[in-house]
Amino acid sequence: MNDLLEAKLTIARIKVNLLDLAGELIADDLSDKEYAIKRILKVVEYIDESDVKVRDIDLSCH
Repeated sequence: MNDLLEAKLTIARIKVNLLDLAGELIADDLSDKEYAIKRILKVVEYIDESDVKVRDIDLSCH
């Protein structure tokens, strides 16, 4: 499979898992989890903004 396509699919899977986790935290309805929910949503927002720029994904090993 194309490396860039694989990277995009990985990002999509991460977004789905983070959104599922955020939903579980919200459903639990505990106020002390508010910070965790905000952080998860910021990560998803960052991925959404960066997702279209697949050419910026560094696939090289460091």
